Amino acid sequence: MKIHCEKFAIGRLGTVTSILLVAMLVYGAIAVWSAGMVAVIVTYTIFILLAIWVLLTMPRYLLVDDKSIVITHPIGQTVILKSDITEISAVERSEIRGSLRLFGSGGFFGWFGIFRNSKFGVYRLYCGQLENLYHIKTLTKNYIISSSVPIEL
Repeated sequence: MKIHCEKFAIGRLGTVTSILLVAMLVYGAIAVWSAGMVAVIVTYTIFILLAIWVLLTMPRYLLVDDKSIVITHPIGQTVILKSDITEISAVERSEIRGSLRLFGSGGFFGWFGIFRNSKFGVYRLYCGQLENLYHIKTLTKNYIISSSVPIEL
């Protein structure tokens, strides 16, 4: 039984951008709180809750074995059974460029969530970096994930 495990790596630019964004949100929240502006406080609270949601749902590890592909998150996991997979193919970054983000993160601690484009339809994206991409089509869903090793059935 072969098992491959890798950590989803976020690029240096993504890490720096994410940290700066969180720092700006926290600084802005403190400044607004001290000024007493209620509407802006509510807005910042929503942004901070979304940032927490991103941290809890971001992909952390990819585990590939003979029976399944598992994407772990801090609060759960996504399991793709190989018996449900109908097709696996390599994807170029240009094929997902311009996808519509329905719900998810487009670079804040990685790229993940639900996206849509004309080629793949609605798909779930799980990438630390937009390199070494694979389209996994199952009976009911489409996934695009990044992996440093080829993913095969």
